[in-house]
Amino acid sequence: MNGGLNFTFAPPSRLVTTFFSVGALYYLIAALMFWDVDFLKVHYLEPKAVGFIHLFLLGFVMSVIFGAMYQLISVILEIPLYSNDLAYTHLALFVVGIVPFFSAFFIDDLFAYLGYGSMILYLSFLLYVLNIFLSLKKVKKFEIKAYFILAIHTILFLGVSYGLLASLGLVHGEIAFDTVSLAHTHIVLVLFGFTGGLIAIIATVLLPMFMLSHNFNKKISNYLLMGIIAASVMALFKWYEISQMFMIASIFLLVYQLYDIFTKRMRKHLDIYALDMLTSGGFLLLAAFLIPFLQEAMINKLFMIFLLLGFISSFVVGHIYKIVPFLVWNEKFAPLVGEQKVPMLADMVHQRGSQIEYGAKIAALLFLTFGVLAESSMLITIGKVLFILNALLVVANVIYIFKYKG
Repeated sequence: MNGGLNFTFAPPSRLVTTFFSVGALYYLIAALMFWDVDFLKVHYLEPKAVGFIHLFLLGFVMSVIFGAMYQLISVILEIPLYSNDLAYTHLALFVVGIVPFFSAFFIDDLFAYLGYGSMILYLSFLLYVLNIFLSLKKVKKFEIKAYFILAIHTILFLGVSYGLLASLGLVHGEIAFDTVSLAHTHIVLVLFGFTGGLIAIIATVLLPMFMLSHNFNKKISNYLLMGIIAASVMALFKWYEISQMFMIASIFLLVYQLYDIFTKRMRKHLDIYALDMLTSGGFLLLAAFLIPFLQEAMINKLFMIFLLLGFISSFVVGHIYKIVPFLVWNEKFAPLVGEQKVPMLADMVHQRGSQIEYGAKIAALLFLTFGVLAESSMLITIGKVLFILNALLVVANVIYIFKYKG
């Protein structure tokens, strides 16, 4: 199962699964909040759109990424996490900070609380970055993987700092910040630099393990991560056109990496994980073609659908279905090996439920896409209902995994 990875230094399973559980819950909350976004009129900087995007990326994506990174830093670099207590404190502040932050965008009377939510979230991010940096100090010999992890977490620190300044500029209009410029740089650094960088690392470490892939080109991931870092640096200097070129090149490299790993897999059966990875790569490719045309309002909406719901959601949910069963199995059933019959990891995911969840997601993507193209509120409403159904089934499947008794 571990594909040669060393889990000796991994943190407690409960720490990681807690982050994943929070992520699944916020996925459902984000889907419910999406209902209130007028997708025909909205601009990506409109308050409710900003609220949804942050709830989706912070509550859902970041929660899962944090949990995965706390696990992976120990596995990839073979070092213990600096502090489990610091990780739990980070989680507590993170969960508390999200509430006033996203509420400020959905409820006009609470907009003044945006600054408080931003400060709490910023502190939680600082604790996370500090935990990672102090863990990296335990690396005896720095190799390229450690440098990449250091680089993308430095990008995260800069990205959330820009985000804090942008939010303070929104709340306190008298502060002379170029809020739009800060927001654009924040988006590139956090969404593309950090999130994209970690997805690239996760893809090159976990995909081969879960798909039993061998003899794929491992150098692609290095070029991919260098492109992501270059795009982030260009954004810091406000060279957005050059940054955009590096983004597109990096996306094509990631899609090729996914394709290379997928075609060289030994496990030929298309399970729900493989379907999610195929969907993820396909929608990422579609999103890449739209990047040069983001000035157009309709293209902007399609890009958000393809990137968030098509690429990121599929990638993250697919890994939830692989990582959570492994961690729960390791804690609940591993001690019973040799004493009684124990379940297979695949048994712990509700097959029918996950298939319906996948179908609801594809249907939601299609209805939302054609709804935007046809400017049809009815199609978009159906897409929203299917998105909520998809999120409900993800949460139900996570609960099923935790309650599985064999």
